Amino acid sequence: MSHKTAKQAPKPRPLSWACAAMGGTMLVPAAQPGATFAGAATDSREVRPGRLFFALPGERVDGFDFCAEAVRAGAAAVVVAAARGQPAGCASVPVIAVPDPRRALGDLARAVRSRFRGRVIGVTGSNGKTTTKELIAAALSASGTVLRTQGNLNTDVGMPLTVIESTEQEDFWVLEMAMRARGEIAYLANVGKPHVGVVTNVAGAHLERLGSVDAVARAKGEIFRGLARGGIAVLPAGEPRLEREADHLAAGRKLRFAVFGGEPATVRVLDLVPAGQDGSVVRLAVDKTPLVLRLPLAGEHNAANAAAALAVVRALSLPLVPAAKAMAAAVLPPHRSQVLAEAGRTIMDDCYNANPTSMRAALRTVVAAAGASARAFAILGDMLELGPEAAQAHEALGAEAARLGYAGLAAVGEMAARIVDGARAAGLPRSRVLATLDPELAAAAMAQWSKPGDWVLVKASRGMRLERALEALRRKLEG
Repeated sequence: MSHKTAKQAPKPRPLSWACAAMGGTMLVPAAQPGATFAGAATDSREVRPGRLFFALPGERVDGFDFCAEAVRAGAAAVVVAAARGQPAGCASVPVIAVPDPRRALGDLARAVRSRFRGRVIGVTGSNGKTTTKELIAAALSASGTVLRTQGNLNTDVGMPLTVIESTEQEDFWVLEMAMRARGEIAYLANVGKPHVGVVTNVAGAHLERLGSVDAVARAKGEIFRGLARGGIAVLPAGEPRLEREADHLAAGRKLRFAVFGGEPATVRVLDLVPAGQDGSVVRLAVDKTPLVLRLPLAGEHNAANAAAALAVVRALSLPLVPAAKAMAAAVLPPHRSQVLAEAGRTIMDDCYNANPTSMRAALRTVVAAAGASARAFAILGDMLELGPEAAQAHEALGAEAARLGYAGLAAVGEMAARIVDGARAAGLPRSRVLATLDPELAAAAMAQWSKPGDWVLVKASRGMRLERALEALRRKLEG
């Protein structure tokens, strides 16, 4: 391992304590005195011996129907809705009946959190929260052991599972918090009680549900009201929407980060030098301390994420230089600004998610990385959940690609024609734009247009599964 992350087995905890924490009732058979559980799961396929199984109802499947499967896999106990009664096939293990298993999961995580004596960092934002979470975890690993949310376990189910999987012996927990509506970050912050709450940015994401960027800021800013006593807010400088959300905090409980000029900030990016497939070299200042960071990521937006991570280090009064060195070894989950080499091209795989702000940032990053000696191309997919502004946002996206000097653009999805319309109106020739519903066709066009030395961006919202275009492009280039 390049840095210290928690990999130990979850801490065994008494079943009777868990039942009380969840406000549950132990159905027959009752737990034996001293019976324990270690960790939890909501998917019967993820149950390991000793885990607690939460039978959550879902849109497609009902966890209650899989209680017997969880028992066969070795569950220490199952947690069910009291109204459902005793599930079949569970006569051999304790069954804990609760009013709402989903809320019980949060209640149990809250109880675990109350016993933790380390530091908790909560991370949210419209863009870059997973990247920032990973950079924070890497930075903190220079000062102790770190537990962080894995993959997309950042919801009202996933984050509590992360907490319950802890050993309680870690030095730091880094908890990513996602939302799609008001109140969701407040709930997660109430469970996690972070000592440092980070909002990476606010942008036009989830507008279909929230309606405006102001509403997004209010939803993200809920993390600042859920801080532990004396907790510190980390936020981007010069963002008035977030300043309003943090207005209740004393000045000494707010740290700001910034890229280049602008508003005063504790952590500031001073310079950014693209380093091709190796990411970038970033020069920063933390207060008056200069730092040079080799970041395995490209772009101003990722430099900002690194600055946010160092702001967390500063908030916790930890050594900065070891933290900066540790960040160079950060490894991100797939499809997040991952740079790939294929048949002489450099492909930036950024398929995990997208909204107008993150799309613009990725477009600029690839152009800067390509420089004057190479061309930039893009395969772009739909940005989802934008509401009434969707058509205009996609046209603006195509126009931005043309203005930045992209040599070709293939668009995939229901909004592909809008992207192409914007690109053509801004000057991209008809011969170098394509609108399609088929990722294979987009890949074929890109393989034909691009040459060795060129850069190709592949980016869309997660629901578009644009990695299909990436995989097709790689096959065509390899063939």
